[in-house]
Amino acid sequence: MNQTGPSIEQTLTAYIREECLPKNGLIPLDVHDDLFQRGIVDSAGLISFISFVEREYSLSIPDEDLLPQNFATIASIAGYIRSRKGDGHARH
Repeated sequence: MNQTGPSIEQTLTAYIREECLPKNGLIPLDVHDDLFQRGIVDSAGLISFISFVEREYSLSIPDEDLLPQNFATIASIAGYIRSRKGDGHARH
């Protein structure tokens, strides 16, 4: 795989650490952790996070796609982004 920048997972993790965990940035965070169950993202945080994803990856996310299976974990969000971009290496 020829990748020139950070992976989608790395970009999303960095955003969450900076915006959602600024005071607790060193807590363990796995790409399969449920962001809502762990209290990392709440409904207000989700709105900001969705805006970031739309800007970062040039996407417009329709309301019907705002489902837990698409946005519960970093891995599911990255998979959603890849499916919307139409390839396995989506970058902005």
